Amino acid sequence: MKMNRRQFVTGAAMLTAAGTSPVIARAAAAKGGVPSSVKPLSLSAVRLLPSDFATAVEVNRKYLLSLSADRLLHNFMKYAGLPPKGEIYGGWESDTLAGHTAGHYLSALSQMYEQTGDVDCKERADYVVSELGRAQAARGTGYVGALGRKLKDGTIVDGEAIFPEVMKGDIRSSGFDLNGSWSPLYTVHKVMAGLLDVHAAWGNPEALKVNLGLAGYFQKVFAALSDAQMEEMLHTEYGGLNESFAELSVQSGDKRWLEISQRIYDHRVLDPLEAGQDKLANLHANTQIPKLIGLARALMNDGRCLLLDEPMAGVEGSNYETMQRIVRDEAAAGRAVCVIEHNVSFIKDLCTEAVFMSNGRILQRGAVDDLTRSRELTDLYFGTVDA
Repeated sequence: MKMNRRQFVTGAAMLTAAGTSPVIARAAAAKGGVPSSVKPLSLSAVRLLPSDFATAVEVNRKYLLSLSADRLLHNFMKYAGLPPKGEIYGGWESDTLAGHTAGHYLSALSQMYEQTGDVDCKERADYVVSELGRAQAARGTGYVGALGRKLKDGTIVDGEAIFPEVMKGDIRSSGFDLNGSWSPLYTVHKVMAGLLDVHAAWGNPEALKVNLGLAGYFQKVFAALSDAQMEEMLHTEYGGLNESFAELSVQSGDKRWLEISQRIYDHRVLDPLEAGQDKLANLHANTQIPKLIGLARALMNDGRCLLLDEPMAGVEGSNYETMQRIVRDEAAAGRAVCVIEHNVSFIKDLCTEAVFMSNGRILQRGAVDDLTRSRELTDLYFGTVDA
């Protein structure tokens, strides 16, 4: 049951994202098994009654439909050699970060449709997907995008040209710039995420097709890079691109995308976290958090780790023994088991390593026997110790 640092760190992050509840753990224990993952209720399963919350949703719905899909698609069309149907929006859409808003837009429309059932939102999202399919077909490489690249004279051109350069080892990366383009992999992530949300919401087959083409393009880009080159490229913000590849592996049933997700790993930032070191000062939070969310998603899909959030809450008698047996059986089968628990006896009986945390900070980590001998530490963390 012993876990290495990466398994524990990503396991803890995964548990937070999954939100596994003691109720689920107890129900599974009664049936003699524990689910490897859980999913929240979809937005379509909940409807708001008249309220300030419902009013806010309606305001958001109207705003989404007031936006022009064709204006958001301007650069996708232009760089694919197709005539744009609308003028480009200003702001970041007129800079080299163009295209990320269209990805956000797809996600917002899909969620609004699930939340309200508004067919106009679904039709708008389907239209955007079909236009992305047209642009992708026109390029003929699998790539589809609107991100730009700024030349020395300030002119902005199609940013797709940076990726062949990267494949040849010409990698000029900084926090938000890769070969003259503003966080290009961040933008790719937003497009992939939007397509994934549409496919998940109502099974639009073209959304999956476009995503598979785009993923295939970047599979070739990443395959050309050594681990050191991959690391250098990832010094530029990449959003939650690892999460999108992990989710694509689920929606497509193809594990190769999960393998790519696991390679999108920024050692410079994540290795210190594995070691319990806080070296995040002065780093852009919005750049780092998606990396951990992506790790959590990949862990959910990996199948090698079981995550339990307070599995012993309310469990007594024979059910206690049943839960112990389940954990032991899973560990014997080669799965790492990560348990978040306040029951010291359960931890001492089953676990080899522990991490004591408070308010998101690690207080101490090490062998369970050593840590649970500290009355001061267990009192601080657990309150009343039942061991």
